[in-house]
Amino acid sequence: MQSFPSRIFSGIKRSFCSSWYGRFTWLEYSVQADAAYCYPCRMFQGQGSRYGDPTFTVTGFHNWKHAVEAGKGLNKHAASKEHLACEAMWRDKERRTQTSKEISTLINNDQLQRNRYYLSAIIDVVEFLAVNQLPFRGDHDAYSGMNEDGCGLFLSLFEFSLRKDAELARISKTIPRNATYTSHDIQNNLIDVMSALVKEHIVKEVGESFYTLKADGTRDPTGRENISIILRFLNELSEPTERLLSIATADEGDAATLTDIIIGELTRAGLNPEKILSQVYDGASLMSGKHGVVQKLLQQKLDREIPYVHCYNHQLHLVVIHALAVEKAVIDFFSVCNMLYKFCRKPTVAILYKGETLKRLLDQRWSGHFATVSVILKSFDDLSILLREITSNRAFGADLRIEATGLWKSMSEPSFKFIAEMVQKILAYLDPPNKMLQSEDMDLLTAIQLISSAITCLENIRTETEFQAIQAQSDSVTTRPSKRRCSENSAFADYVVEEIRTRVDRNDETELRRIYYSCIDSVCEEMKNRFGKHNCDLMEALSALDTVHATFLDVNKVKPLLDLTKTPAVDSEFEVARNFLVTQMKESSPPDGKKWTMKQILKQFQKPLEAMPTVFTALKHGLTFGASTASCENSFSTLKNVFTEHRQTMLHQRKANLIQLAFEKDLTQKFRNEWKDSVLRRFHTLHKRRLPLY
Repeated sequence: MQSFPSRIFSGIKRSFCSSWYGRFTWLEYSVQADAAYCYPCRMFQGQGSRYGDPTFTVTGFHNWKHAVEAGKGLNKHAASKEHLACEAMWRDKERRTQTSKEISTLINNDQLQRNRYYLSAIIDVVEFLAVNQLPFRGDHDAYSGMNEDGCGLFLSLFEFSLRKDAELARISKTIPRNATYTSHDIQNNLIDVMSALVKEHIVKEVGESFYTLKADGTRDPTGRENISIILRFLNELSEPTERLLSIATADEGDAATLTDIIIGELTRAGLNPEKILSQVYDGASLMSGKHGVVQKLLQQKLDREIPYVHCYNHQLHLVVIHALAVEKAVIDFFSVCNMLYKFCRKPTVAILYKGETLKRLLDQRWSGHFATVSVILKSFDDLSILLREITSNRAFGADLRIEATGLWKSMSEPSFKFIAEMVQKILAYLDPPNKMLQSEDMDLLTAIQLISSAITCLENIRTETEFQAIQAQSDSVTTRPSKRRCSENSAFADYVVEEIRTRVDRNDETELRRIYYSCIDSVCEEMKNRFGKHNCDLMEALSALDTVHATFLDVNKVKPLLDLTKTPAVDSEFEVARNFLVTQMKESSPPDGKKWTMKQILKQFQKPLEAMPTVFTALKHGLTFGASTASCENSFSTLKNVFTEHRQTMLHQRKANLIQLAFEKDLTQKFRNEWKDSVLRRFHTLHKRRLPLY
């Protein structure tokens, strides 16, 4: 401390002096008590008045006026026989610790090794169950009951280990019965320690790098809000990496609370919120609005610009849902698809159906629409045969036959198969970008290029040739149910009929052509509107990092990207880097044989680029920008597997730790070997009195 609190002695202020530490090596100072203590006496002196003066062990010494006078204060205590005895024990303890000759070590070294072997087996069981998202506990967790029914997987696997490992079985007999470490409390301790080590490794991986923050929320079956916080950053090899930092929870669902929770989680983990480069969320109004929402509040709290990116996968879903909903015929088509799915799930129907299993339409995932249409087209004949058989067979109930008749009639319409072929063709162009956007190494620039390519492909099929091709495929429809022939109205017998107005035939070629062009136009327009709403300067900066772009490494274009982190743009570095990279890319090809990308450039030319730090920083920033919250969604899938119906009594902390250990499987598996000693040492500090390990 630079200064210490003062006390008044005879009208003069006096305080503890840090220089006394040099004269009295045993001395320690308590800030809370504003008093001095003796470390060896506190550690080695017995309790009670018969063990000497409690001033330096219990109450504390604070008579600063006489602290260093001869025969008083600190000098008097240093010369006391009780202190000299405690100091001798302290020095002996230090000497034995340094030479690994502690009394406990000399006597119990073999037992300590046995203890570590025993606990290592328990760690292996915890790691296996966590990685495979399996439940731990049963009806009881007593060591003596591991052979009984209902003991749970943890005890069952440990019992299996005892049967397979004779050495472990022998060692288990030497373990005290009050330290078998099979209780749920010990499981929680181990899970906490392992999760803490995983989080520390993630923080170490991030280091001083800038990172993209991704967050999303979902409610578990108990109604508790779970907030997944994912970090996207470049590792030491300059490779894009995404890690689950934590699963947080919130009692309130407002934007301010959510923002505070996110910043709090980052700070507690040891990360600097000032290093946030961008933020990626879904399109929920709580996250992505313009005023009083998370993305805006985060920028206000940190007092700087942090670009917000609306998840591209989420936007693609909205494109499909909104664009295809423009046509009533398409809405009716998907309604029939949903009815077919429910119809084929009925037990009496499922036995007869020989085609591929129909997929359920998901409101949250347009990919379910694509899968459903694909299965219906593949199994079109099987479905038609099934519906005809049920319609004509009186062995089935009237309700089932009526439903089958209606579905067969709908499927037999040429417009049904035409719309199926059309929707499949449109969604087929969106499916590859959707899958690629879910990749961990997908950066924002590549995502923009993917969406642009998809729009171009859709515009290319907006031709008469493509329409005729789809119509030709839909003409091969199974025989349609016969319609009642329309008769002439006898009331018009004495009149000359100039024109007959009828309803529009939805199977008419003109109507199908209108639907075809309308759907393609709606999808393209929706994609341009949604994916075009970006910070233009930022998009131009990212485009300037594209190797084939005309503005490649144009310092003026890249500058907005560097301004986000207050990194100065050095013109000479960009000019040299551009000439160097252009020459290198002409003379060589990337390792995968495809075109040069930011990722390939950083990987191939990392050493030369490190000599041009501003260019190196710009390229790393470009790769750090994320485009999707798919990783957050994946963590929710892990949540669903971990927090099953029979595990809903676990506390949030255990649930969050297990989700992280299961999600970061590659890190959790390190507890099998290289990280096991770290777990043992941390566990030793918690339970060394019951089962010492070192």
